[in-house]
Amino acid sequence: MPTVQSIEALDSRMAPLVAEARLRGAGFEAERRIAPDFADRLKQAGVARLLVPQALGGLGCSLPDWLEAMMQLAEADASTAWVSAHAGICAGLICASAEARFRDELFADPLACVSWSNLPRVTVQERADGLQITGNWAFVSGCTMASHVGGMVVLPPLREGALPQQVVALVPVAQATIVETWDPIGLGGTGSHDVRFDDVFVPRHRTFAWPAAAPATDADYPARVFVPGIWFISNGAAATYLGLARRALDEARNEMRGKLERYSGRPVLEHPATQRSLESAEGLWFACRAGLREALRSVWESALRGEPLSQQQRLNARVAAVTAVQRSAEVVRMAYDAAGASAIRRSGVLERLLREASCLTHHLSANLPSYELTGRVRSGVDALNPRI
Repeated sequence: MPTVQSIEALDSRMAPLVAEARLRGAGFEAERRIAPDFADRLKQAGVARLLVPQALGGLGCSLPDWLEAMMQLAEADASTAWVSAHAGICAGLICASAEARFRDELFADPLACVSWSNLPRVTVQERADGLQITGNWAFVSGCTMASHVGGMVVLPPLREGALPQQVVALVPVAQATIVETWDPIGLGGTGSHDVRFDDVFVPRHRTFAWPAAAPATDADYPARVFVPGIWFISNGAAATYLGLARRALDEARNEMRGKLERYSGRPVLEHPATQRSLESAEGLWFACRAGLREALRSVWESALRGEPLSQQQRLNARVAAVTAVQRSAEVVRMAYDAAGASAIRRSGVLERLLREASCLTHHLSANLPSYELTGRVRSGVDALNPRI
């Protein structure tokens, strides 16, 4: 049975988790992973299976509740939030897409936690009962705390003229090798190393189509709403960056409190230019958070009604998430610039926040080319793209 059995129980545990993440975040960056003892506490609290139905041992919380939890963690430590969001998304996609046999097998372990990547450098041999895989996946966020790892592989089309199949293949982490390649400018604590398979056999029931996936025939709502598309992944990045931006604005004000202008002797926080800069950043952050909340509220209401997402809902969810990431990075920069020269201290918080805000803007789910995908569909140039 899960350690935490309701969202109310999780809320009671969030405060100490957030406090510890804030205290230890710099150490996670230095070690290039979330410390094992803290990773265990996150999993024991149910953070990795917020979106897993209670019938499978999860908390069964809503997407809006999940968003709030991830933003709280991100305010404390962006790496903690990103690996937690990624683990939760992977679990949600398994609930929506995988065979019942794998779902039951995985979630029988209350500390099961999954991590995968869509960047394969692998060779795959298809067998009747599964896949034989050798090679690497890059950027497998959270692999150091995962019980199951792997990634997406590309298989031949099912029929002539069809697109190649994209399938996720997963195995227990003991069957794989984590290659410590992760040495980034920011988000160092995510442990986004390479994962290597050396002639590993993956049984067919541990594979499932993604992102162009239909829900598993026996998957129930609301989890069914998580597929198809990448919009779900985008929201993990957005939650992380909204929390990161919130922290940056608060830290900038703390940095300026008590500081005086060099020539006038007036408090820096009283300067009109400072107020214009910070308040415009506040407005931008508020609008991004509100847009994402509205998009996820609409998604979740459809899920509760047992309805698949409309084209408009998927477009809105993806665009709201991409905008939250891109503009939150801008908010962090605005806060950093407003704080002045003291923000550049290597030991300071704002310096680390600025570096962290430079990473997920390039992520496949939240980068600027994402607007091209959604724009072509919204304008009627393309049909709905499964990558949205």
